[in-house]
Amino acid sequence: NSFVVTQDEQGVVIVDQHALHERVMFEALLARVGRGNLESQTLLTPAVIDATADQLGRLEEMRPLLNRIGVEAEAAGPRSIAVRAFPSFLFSRNVDPVDFLRDLFALTDENEEAADAKTAADASDERLLRDVLDMMACKAAIKAGDHLSDLELNELLNLREAVERSSNCPHGRPTTVRLTIRELEKLFGRA
Repeated sequence: NSFVVTQDEQGVVIVDQHALHERVMFEALLARVGRGNLESQTLLTPAVIDATADQLGRLEEMRPLLNRIGVEAEAAGPRSIAVRAFPSFLFSRNVDPVDFLRDLFALTDENEEAADAKTAADASDERLLRDVLDMMACKAAIKAGDHLSDLELNELLNLREAVERSSNCPHGRPTTVRLTIRELEKLFGRA
């Protein structure tokens, strides 16, 4: 329930279902955010996260990013943030808003530390957006060990052919490994 083994005219192809699904979702998110803000789902009751003073202070500067990815969050006291709306697709994939927001703060911290003083703000903002979309895709993607139906497997494999850069996940890991017919023949002592 982690790898899909299939074949084509060149040999055997082993697909990492999480890595491929993550790439597919990342490309879809990138296209969607290019058309405007991501759709969000209003929560019946806000999800509340314990926050530091620094996180509360940064909430306003993060507002454009939060709006773009479909998160509505606001201060809810001196030490908490309330998430009132959450990206629809993350909600449908059972991603926890509190965990997501914690990870988002950690990612923005890392991004600030990595930002070079010479880097233009727009380039830094775009890099951060891509990093956030990557994190979103990873959290929402099929996990290793998830059982997929035959229909879901076929759909995922078909998307492999349709998505650009499907050979690697957004982190750079390969989504597939190929053993050519020649390599298989060598493994079985036929060549």
